[in-house]
Amino acid sequence: MQDKTQKLYQAISNILCNEKKKKGIKYTELCYENDIPTSTYDDIINCKNKASFVNIAKIIIGLGLNFEEFGKMLDKELGENFNFID
Repeated sequence: MQDKTQKLYQAISNILCNEKKKKGIKYTELCYENDIPTSTYDDIINCKNKASFVNIAKIIIGLGLNFEEFGKMLDKELGENFNFID
């Protein structure tokens, strides 16, 4: 995976893991209640493959976040100078 793509997926993974831990949500419950296969969740968290926006959105919503909150967290995690497209 390209460095920038890997950095983006790692940032997403970090945010999702931190929020799940902070809120005390078990990943099996998160997956079951939001129709996310556990293998898909594991792949997203471990940055194993390109995750679909739909599955990431299901996790974001399942964690009780809205997209604006998630976007701010992503900006903070990636840093001000992150530019996906050069």
